[in-house]
Amino acid sequence: MSRVLSATPNRSTIPNIEFIFSVEDRVDDVNANGHPVWVYSRKATEESVWLIPDFGFWSWGHLSNDIGPYYTQAMDKVLATESELSFSEKEKKLVWRGKLSFAPKLRRALLDTARGKKWGDVKELDCSRKANFLSMEDHCRYMFIAHVEGRAYSASLKYRHGCRSVIVAHKLQYIQHHHYLLVPSGPHQNYVEVERDFSDLPEAMEHLLQNPNKAEKIANNNIKTFRERYLTPAAEACYWRELWDGWADVSRRDMGGNEVPGYKRGMRFESFLLLDSGDMLRFSFSE
Repeated sequence: MSRVLSATPNRSTIPNIEFIFSVEDRVDDVNANGHPVWVYSRKATEESVWLIPDFGFWSWGHLSNDIGPYYTQAMDKVLATESELSFSEKEKKLVWRGKLSFAPKLRRALLDTARGKKWGDVKELDCSRKANFLSMEDHCRYMFIAHVEGRAYSASLKYRHGCRSVIVAHKLQYIQHHHYLLVPSGPHQNYVEVERDFSDLPEAMEHLLQNPNKAEKIANNNIKTFRERYLTPAAEACYWRELWDGWADVSRRDMGGNEVPGYKRGMRFESFLLLDSGDMLRFSFSE
């Protein structure tokens, strides 16, 4: 939001709004009580919340040595790596690195399915010892990159989209703001979807390996959709502006969609200062 505001020459074009946002991984971690909180991800049934880009588009502080403090810096490293090799020169394997402490059943299923396969380079990551560590840009040296959700969504997907590689992901339970752009089949296919237990992963991998032209087309569609267009800072800024405008429109209307006459925004700062924590909670989630 700060980046968008600083790039807007005429602040009068930005609506005056109030909102509540969460930095938690899941909606059920938030005491929202059905209120329209801004969140990083949601399930399909959690329709009352509004999706915002996750913090990694701005910075990923404590992991900056592994990924890069800025999304654009991570993409610079990816582009430098990919300038050295074509798609056909990439290693014909499926790569994944991650911790099993997040969604252990789901991630263990991937490890078990890929174990012993010629196309498998799937390993558990131990951050304390950097065991099996692989930089984000080195993922791009592989033709195929697996994606697995964690405790909720996995913020690593946007970095994986930066590689001219085929993203192989299970059916996702958590939706982020850019997931509606994922196309699992057809002429515009930009990733490969498999079952959540990865039971059909071997079949999918064999099909991709036997059809390299199709695999390359999926990888190219991935780049065109995400790295070169919808995950750029400019596209993110457009998303924020559209979100603000949409929120400004609906937040001044009642449940029937009618604009509330005489609607006043906010409260005096002096009154806010006198609120204790209990009052603030009731105020934030008042009807």
